[in-house]
Amino acid sequence: MENSHSPEIPTTESSKTQGSWYAILAVAIGAFALVTSEFLPVGVLNSVATDLNISVGTAGLIITLPGVMAAFAAPLLPIYVKQLDRRYVLILLTAIMVIANTITAFAESFNVLLLSRLVLGIAIGGFWATAIALSGKLAPAHLPIAKATAVVMAGVTFATVLGVPIGTWLSEFYGWRSAFGITAAIGLIVLLLQIVFLPKLIPESAIHLRDLPALLRIPKARSGMLIVLLIGLAHFCAYSYLAPFFKNIAGFDGTTISSLLLLYGIAGIFGNAFAGYSGNLNVRYTLAFVSVCFAVVFFGFPIFAIHEFGAIVLTALWGFAFGAFPTSANIWMFVHAPNAVEKGMPLFVGMFQVMIAVGSLLGGYVVDHFNENILIYGVISFVALALISIFTLAKGLNNPKMTCEN
Repeated sequence: MENSHSPEIPTTESSKTQGSWYAILAVAIGAFALVTSEFLPVGVLNSVATDLNISVGTAGLIITLPGVMAAFAAPLLPIYVKQLDRRYVLILLTAIMVIANTITAFAESFNVLLLSRLVLGIAIGGFWATAIALSGKLAPAHLPIAKATAVVMAGVTFATVLGVPIGTWLSEFYGWRSAFGITAAIGLIVLLLQIVFLPKLIPESAIHLRDLPALLRIPKARSGMLIVLLIGLAHFCAYSYLAPFFKNIAGFDGTTISSLLLLYGIAGIFGNAFAGYSGNLNVRYTLAFVSVCFAVVFFGFPIFAIHEFGAIVLTALWGFAFGAFPTSANIWMFVHAPNAVEKGMPLFVGMFQVMIAVGSLLGGYVVDHFNENILIYGVISFVALALISIFTLAKGLNNPKMTCEN
């Protein structure tokens, strides 16, 4: 329910948006390259494990370690750079991503590979802590904040649509290293786009250590963070080992797995669009619907996804749910804690990276010691707790009206 007297983003001169479609699209394309870099191992995990003669669970560390580093970089980097123009920060972080992917492409040992992924984690944490918090300033004037967030998060969706599936396909024919080399080349193009199109992004004030818990001080944001944490743990525990499930449990070949990952990404486009619209109306009900989708997927996957038709249906639903999830999570913070977003977002991004790191680590342990089916059934408990929280801790929350203002 909208309220004409709801709090809105401050309209002082320092907080005026300097954005344009070119600026926000440059950041969205950067998000595409970054997410492709972060989650490309999901599609090539089997190939990495075979090439380096390690278990799939151990290979999963190339997903875990960037998350660990990003969990530290997200809250600490904004403090370190103080009031430095965030335009330069975003450009530097994109350059770090290019360097990390180049090292990955040429890594001859698992230790060097892990080092390159740690370096990537700096770019991941810093980029998300900066880009998401500034999406309102990057957007054209009067674009609703939910839609501005959805535009940036569309980069995430297209990474799953094109980046991860194409990377998986390339690894089948040219080796997994080629996929990271091409991602580095895409990063160079992104770097040029950002240099040309990003406006000055001077923060309203420097972020200090005491500012990081800004979102935690607001009850509505606190509830949202708990809900997001539970849903995220469920997803990342299972998603990191999606390709191994299709290969080891379902017995699908590489082409089929690549096609299913492509389907996952295409469905994510619709999920992102759905969240941009639905989250603008009521983000709490949007997250509830997303949670139900995840529950259906995790309950049905071990039973039906071992057959091609069942895998198609459930993978599409999973992709739709994840496409909607991060967009809805960010919209929650923008609409329920607008004045705390810029200073509180680094910690929120750090929490997201903790979910990825803990999820992939926990998933790797279960896969190595049990199997993928046990893992997928186990994460249903996280989704159940999220649904309970939505209808208890967050009961009655509705969206105030939010826009990106001049």
